[in-house]
Amino acid sequence: MKYLLNILIVAFLVSCSQTNNRPELKWNLPAVEFDRVDFTVSIILPDDLEPGKKALKLVETTGKTEKEVPCQLHINDNNHYTLNWIAEGRTIAGEVRAYELFLVNEMDVKSPVEISRNDSSLIVLKEGNPVLQYRHSLLPAPAGQSQLFERSGFIHPLYSPSGEELTWVQPPDHYHHVGLWNPWTKVTWKGNHTDFWNLGSGQGTVRFSDFLYIENGPVFAEFSVLQDHIAFMPPKPAENDVEYMGDEVIVIEEEWKIRVWNIQDGFMIDFTSLVRNIMDVPISLDAYRYGGGIGYRATAKWNRDNSYVLTSEGKTRQEADATRAKWCWIYGDLEGVNTGLLFMSDTINYDYPQQMRVWPANMNKEGYQFFEFTPIREKAWVLQPEETYSQKYRIWVKEGDVDARMAELQWLQYVNNTEEKISYLSK
Repeated sequence: MKYLLNILIVAFLVSCSQTNNRPELKWNLPAVEFDRVDFTVSIILPDDLEPGKKALKLVETTGKTEKEVPCQLHINDNNHYTLNWIAEGRTIAGEVRAYELFLVNEMDVKSPVEISRNDSSLIVLKEGNPVLQYRHSLLPAPAGQSQLFERSGFIHPLYSPSGEELTWVQPPDHYHHVGLWNPWTKVTWKGNHTDFWNLGSGQGTVRFSDFLYIENGPVFAEFSVLQDHIAFMPPKPAENDVEYMGDEVIVIEEEWKIRVWNIQDGFMIDFTSLVRNIMDVPISLDAYRYGGGIGYRATAKWNRDNSYVLTSEGKTRQEADATRAKWCWIYGDLEGVNTGLLFMSDTINYDYPQQMRVWPANMNKEGYQFFEFTPIREKAWVLQPEETYSQKYRIWVKEGDVDARMAELQWLQYVNNTEEKISYLSK
């Protein structure tokens, strides 16, 4: 008992000594004009701070209380350190939240969201429960079907918090549908026309190429992978200034960044696609009703009788196709539980607010669900040589009811979480 008491005293003194140290940084998180609940935050740290050499301790000092908050360090695409955390609880419109950051020798850091890897997939778990799997090995074609339908580089399964699968791969009505994915349908390059979406055409495919990084932490888990858009070229001599380049040609390199946040209510997934034209001439992502963005083939358990659609513009399933939206809530009954996915589009995306492809209820007899944000539905998108283009989306997987107001607030929280430098206060 005395030994335990001594441990508690030492722990208390260490905690107090760390808290009483002068913080490295102090800041107020700016207020916004809408209420927020359990929202994610990412800020850029000053360049002269070297947080990588010590552990970080984040303390919220809003009001008269102090509360330690799990935080996570990350290096963004511009090689800046970012600090990430979840501002838990309700923050009313106009409220300012205050924080202090300490550098300490060590911290007991847990990773409630973790990524594991096996021979076929990367698996993201939250508190031991599966969130999603990314398929990096080739999924064979369905039995009796062409080898052209084998594919890698997609998400399946995507799970509900109760463990139900929300995605469907290689359904018999569309063997090329693979859960959560986003190939381009009509691509024009050097006089060639390649369809990377309809695998049965034999024109092209998308294939996993490489792992870039895997990151676990107390606030989120994230992985980054490289994928190739590959054109299948038939043997032929050079003609019309088109050079024969071999049986397979990589036309587009794509990086996926998938981040799963440790939120309390459901699963929060950030999906970033970075596409790069590796040709020495422009290529065109030609206008079409399918292609790019983010596509979702829903579980076979959803049909016209038990699943629904609501968009940010108030459109239902029968009205939503070819309309534009900031977000789309797709939901229905799943083993007696009302379950849904809120797809949110970032304002930086090409042709925002993007048009959607939403299958009507009379599609394919059963009325199965398909959804996609389609950036090239109305006009082509020309990619310049060696340039990289970004598409960003967030998916909230949620059990229970979500109305238009709740969905709108989630979207506002998402698009107001840009990585920006904070006006830091004097120490």
